[in-house]
Amino acid sequence: MSSTLAISTVRAAQANDLEATTMVIEATQSRIAVLARKAARRMAESGPRHDDYRDEFEQMGRIAVWEALARFDENVNADFLGFAYTTVETMLLNATRAERNQGVDADAAKTFLSMLDRAGGDPFLAEKLCQTVPPAGRRLSADRAHAARLAYQGADSLDAPAPGSTEDEPWEPGTSTYGVPEDLITPEDVSREEARIKNALVHGILDVMGEGQAYVLRATFGIDPAPFYGNTAEEELAASMETTAKAVREARHKGLKSFGKRWIKATAETREEADELTAAMNARLTRKGAAACRA
Repeated sequence: MSSTLAISTVRAAQANDLEATTMVIEATQSRIAVLARKAARRMAESGPRHDDYRDEFEQMGRIAVWEALARFDENVNADFLGFAYTTVETMLLNATRAERNQGVDADAAKTFLSMLDRAGGDPFLAEKLCQTVPPAGRRLSADRAHAARLAYQGADSLDAPAPGSTEDEPWEPGTSTYGVPEDLITPEDVSREEARIKNALVHGILDVMGEGQAYVLRATFGIDPAPFYGNTAEEELAASMETTAKAVREARHKGLKSFGKRWIKATAETREEADELTAAMNARLTRKGAAACRA
């Protein structure tokens, strides 16, 4: 039996003794709070949604302790706290899985898995790409894409298919009909679709980058919603961001490297192509290369 809660106290609490019940509550509440925060982070890292989940999961944890108290048998398990915490963890795990799987259908799961491959295994980027890269009729809403990511990350194995997926091959972007019958596809249709996907990839990658770096890159190249500043108006861009020109230069350098790594994962079809693109990126990010880009 745990040294923090005597077996006599557990017996008394099982007999509805008020003082003993209070001691059980006090002995378990801090651990329940920790487990609830951990479960809430599976659903949202921070913010109001995290706080809501944490409060809900704490309440569920208290209920789980009551259930554990009713089912506890000292002849089977002498450690009540261990038994109670296992009960709480199981309840919270089931709750997060149920929440994640809500509304995830087979089509959404297949689309997410395809975008996960396109995103180089980054589930957050895959969530963004699901909403833009697939052709009309295949794109996911923000809610469906978010649910698909949570379902995938809640799988027992990260190599397992997302809940709701089927054994069929996942949908691939290349199977798009471009909005016309296959036998009527023209080179212009292909070029237009490739440009659309490229644009969606650029925005998707920027959306999952750090806010400061992403804004500097958008402003540097004139990507909505940032105004165009180019590579030389660092003082003006710094003033609009209430920072320094040095900070802008550092954010641009780091942002280009971060963007480049994600872009290579998303576009390189072979290891050789990835190595070639990486070498080109590194060359452009040197001081000499950066100066040439500014010229």
